[in-house]
Amino acid sequence: LEVETPVMHPIYGGANAEPFTTVHNALDMKLYMRIAPELYLKRLVVGGLERVFEFARVFRNEGLSPRHNPEFTMVEFYQAYTDYRGMMTLTEELVLAAAAAAECGEVVTFRGEDYNLSAPFTRIRYTDAFKEHLGFEATDRAAVTAKLVEIKHAVPEGEGYDWWKAVNDLFEQYVEHKLHGPVFVYDYPAAISPLAKPLAEDPTWAGRFEFFLGGMELANAFSELNDPQLQLQKFEEQVADADPESPNAVDYDYVRALAYGMPPTGGCGIGVDRLMMVLLGQDTIRDVLLFPQLRAEDGLQGSSED
Repeated sequence: LEVETPVMHPIYGGANAEPFTTVHNALDMKLYMRIAPELYLKRLVVGGLERVFEFARVFRNEGLSPRHNPEFTMVEFYQAYTDYRGMMTLTEELVLAAAAAAECGEVVTFRGEDYNLSAPFTRIRYTDAFKEHLGFEATDRAAVTAKLVEIKHAVPEGEGYDWWKAVNDLFEQYVEHKLHGPVFVYDYPAAISPLAKPLAEDPTWAGRFEFFLGGMELANAFSELNDPQLQLQKFEEQVADADPESPNAVDYDYVRALAYGMPPTGGCGIGVDRLMMVLLGQDTIRDVLLFPQLRAEDGLQGSSED
């Protein structure tokens, strides 16, 4: 079922990004332009809609780059009684269907490289990809610390969010751009995946994957965390670890919704503009947007024309 969810949120969540803020004058209330529709879509699953999706405009108050625009389109979809592995299969089918609709054929050319889109796509564990490209285990604290010191990155104490965020910073810097794909990287650190269900066999890791093509992340998916007590704990840890200047807060309303009962659920979000970049062989995200955000020229504001 295709749905529409609010664009302005009283609490922002569903992704790790800075929001744009606005004010509702009548209510004297600060609101945030959504950075993801996730928490509202999962409320609908709680309410009994077992298969929902939304093509959503989302807004992230971050930098511009060949693959980043502050306003972009995502498609997010959630299905009850499946998990992140079911989402892998569905995501693969959707990417292949999009390629067929764009008449790309099985091979697409992006930034001078050819990529074969024939199924099945490669699947690799996060830890295996980390070791393959960095030469040591993500769990080898001494080796990770040495690498962080080498690149002048702060070395966090403990084993919580800050530590695993630093580990993932290495993954993003040294691994992601080498994931030409199409490839699913799965079983991410649970500490940096607060909305994903930890693996039963080892809760250090979460039932989560990211999909890469052309060295870019195009999709992010979870076995959705449906334990309200654990979700509350993770929200509170996330807020405690956040920058003191951050406006983020615990979404108690979402936790209350989970307490009514959400079935085992898989969910995924795909960056539509990035996917179109790769399928259409365009080097920058602005090449697939009619009106991309550009820096002001000669002090002028409000123009998105070259």
